[in-house]
Amino acid sequence: MDTIEFHKSTTKELLAIKDRVRNLVNHWGEDGRHQEAVIKTMIQRFLPEKFKIGTGFIVRQTRQRGNHQPSKQIDLIIYDTSFPILFRDNDFVILTADSVLGIIEVKANATNQGLEQIVKKANENGKFIFDARTDKTKSLFNGIFSYESTIGNVDTISNNIKNPWDELETESNRQYFGVNHISLNQDWFYKFWEHEHIDGNPPHYLYKIKELSFSFFISNLMDWIGGTSVIENSNLWFPIDKSIEVRKRF
Repeated sequence: MDTIEFHKSTTKELLAIKDRVRNLVNHWGEDGRHQEAVIKTMIQRFLPEKFKIGTGFIVRQTRQRGNHQPSKQIDLIIYDTSFPILFRDNDFVILTADSVLGIIEVKANATNQGLEQIVKKANENGKFIFDARTDKTKSLFNGIFSYESTIGNVDTISNNIKNPWDELETESNRQYFGVNHISLNQDWFYKFWEHEHIDGNPPHYLYKIKELSFSFFISNLMDWIGGTSVIENSNLWFPIDKSIEVRKRF
């Protein structure tokens, strides 16, 4: 059996459904919402039953009883259903930070839409959630999923990711909430390696993995929330050794 082709089929399915809608609908707002729905449905297929994925807001309490602070709206939120939910209406949710495992910003074309600003916004959302948590020991999955991006200059891409990271230099916990996974398009994938950061090595890795970026994004999310299952079956979830496909460390 060909595991690589199995994972490539995820890419083909996502792009086919996205293009099918684009061919019928020329309204960018509705198109964007559908693009979120396509990747949301795909991720939900892989999630254990106790986890859900929706869209909405995170709210945190303040020191003044009766007041609270809401986050900016987040495209996709992965949350643990064993925690109480403040509000839910179908896939729209309002949650407290303790239930949130991951957040994802979804873009049609991240480079055209301003990658650096997208990363900066995602970092701000991650910090909002992390600051509201009591447990500061567990990292948040903070991802950006882009169906298309133009990779003309690798240095430009790396700067768009690293500049917002450097802006968080005074935040001692930035490795726990900053953007750590980006699928730029079907071929290009970014990952932040926390252990490299701890050891003082460049923690940012940019890979070129042909037709596997989407699948690796999902597999890394499953690894993040799935305990030991993914790592114990790593050859199934990660059918190639992406370490040989590194294009830049920074």
